[in-house]
Amino acid sequence: MKSKHIWIYSVMGVLLTIVILLTSVEIVAFNSQHYRSSFEKYNITEVTGMDMDNLEYAMADLLSYVRDEKDVLDTSAIVNGELREVFGERERMHMVDVKELFIKGRVARNLSFILLVGLSFILLIKDTKWKMRLLKTLVYTAIGNIALLGVFLLLLYMDFNKYFTYFHLIFFDNDLWILDPQKEILIQMVPEGFFYDTSVKIIGLFIGTITAIGVVAGSYIRFTKFKSS
Repeated sequence: MKSKHIWIYSVMGVLLTIVILLTSVEIVAFNSQHYRSSFEKYNITEVTGMDMDNLEYAMADLLSYVRDEKDVLDTSAIVNGELREVFGERERMHMVDVKELFIKGRVARNLSFILLVGLSFILLIKDTKWKMRLLKTLVYTAIGNIALLGVFLLLLYMDFNKYFTYFHLIFFDNDLWILDPQKEILIQMVPEGFFYDTSVKIIGLFIGTITAIGVVAGSYIRFTKFKSS
């Protein structure tokens, strides 16, 4: 794909990746059914001393906080038959960091989408062959992402704890994410297995979406070539 605008197409591929990846994160992270399935799979009612209704209420309140729909994480629920505040100080402090991370991710996703649209308009004006080159960009972006995330998925399968730790060291500048599963309900509600399942779902949704885009773009390219031959 030879073009003096090739850098724009390359940047668009990166921006598209950011938009789809961060959208996939939000879709999975705020899916209430995902949490209910995890509570059942890992027997979280027994671990926390909370019944399913209280677990779902606590998680819904936590997600409202992360969505920035409330300012203070002050969730109360019935734990071991007693109405109490669910999350302790360390858990609340960690969720401040998590909330900030989600807010930054949402801003990055939205800015990437705006830039993607802006660059599309520039190409529409500057490049007479923009349609075919954009389609090829979509195909290359899909192929590159499928290859990279396929390898990443394999690494997660081999040693999830290692890369889960790397993630926290990169995105958090403190050790508040290290919680005690014997005392703190937050880590009891979402154990390591939950995060592995969540990662697989996010990657699966991302790969499925980018593959669909690549297949549609590739099919249109082949159809156009067949039609012109």
